[in-house]
Amino acid sequence: MFRVQSGGRVIARPQKAEREQEPQISAPAKASAALPQPLPVRYSSLPPVVASQAVSPEEARELLRRGPVPAALTVSGPLNLSGAAWLRALPDWLRCTVLTVDDCPNLSALPTDLHAERLSARRTPALQEIEGRLSVRDSVNLNGSGVRVLNADLRATRLSLAGCRDLRVLGGGLSVAHLDVSGCAALAALHPDSHVTQTLELAGSGLTALPPSIRAGLRWSGVPVDARFAFAPETLTGHEVLNTRNAQRRRVLLDRIGLDRFLQDVGGLILHRDHDAGGERQLVQVPFDNDEPLVAVLVRCPSTGGRYALRVPPHIRTCAAAVAWTAGLEPGDYQPLREA
Repeated sequence: MFRVQSGGRVIARPQKAEREQEPQISAPAKASAALPQPLPVRYSSLPPVVASQAVSPEEARELLRRGPVPAALTVSGPLNLSGAAWLRALPDWLRCTVLTVDDCPNLSALPTDLHAERLSARRTPALQEIEGRLSVRDSVNLNGSGVRVLNADLRATRLSLAGCRDLRVLGGGLSVAHLDVSGCAALAALHPDSHVTQTLELAGSGLTALPPSIRAGLRWSGVPVDARFAFAPETLTGHEVLNTRNAQRRRVLLDRIGLDRFLQDVGGLILHRDHDAGGERQLVQVPFDNDEPLVAVLVRCPSTGGRYALRVPPHIRTCAAAVAWTAGLEPGDYQPLREA
């Protein structure tokens, strides 16, 4: 309504009928009706206000070093904090081009909401649990970190967890093209909702099977392998190794089957034999096509009676020289007083 004075009279403009019938909605309810309702998430709430102006990488580093750590931070470039022993925490909400926190011994958490081109957090022993939402366009490298549980909505082209020996849980909304869990001996399974679309490197991992959702090509030390090789090595035979012409594939087959079982299956040419406290020793050779021959010394433990095969360089020609080489000594320097 508005009022206009004219010749001592007050003229009032009536409200529109539709406005008179407009339902009364409180301010909070109007705001709620105008915005889409958020989906439930598994990570902590984001900061309510995010500064729109980005700080430089130098300013960001100084800000984090002085403390306290801000809840939200936008960096106009790569944020490199490698080797920062003072770094214990990062903003919950972080935007930067590249985040590098390699060799930060006291960093125990990553941002719960991170957007970056690349993330590298190698050799971070205090980083044991990772949660939240990590959206990384290129690669996430956590090699050699102390991570035990990775339960995050993680999107990236590559995720590398090589050498994370304590990793037991790899869950959340994982979606990557390439996944490397080599050396993750404690990892026994992947979450059924995980998505790996291209390659899965699993040499030395504890995986014994894969969920049906994962149809990525399997790799063992970079060599393409099948599920039988990866998860049923007991079905492999020494003759399969011997008949494999590709030298690189033959090496990983031999690694998977084990030297002892390989020699039990195929035998070998005896180059030399002698005796020690455990009994007879043999130096045997197995020739390979397109590769150097395999040479190993067969010894017996005098305490347990167990027989072991130890691979040695192909130029060695005596059992004594072979055993000395396994101890890192020259033949004349290897004179044990007692062998256990």
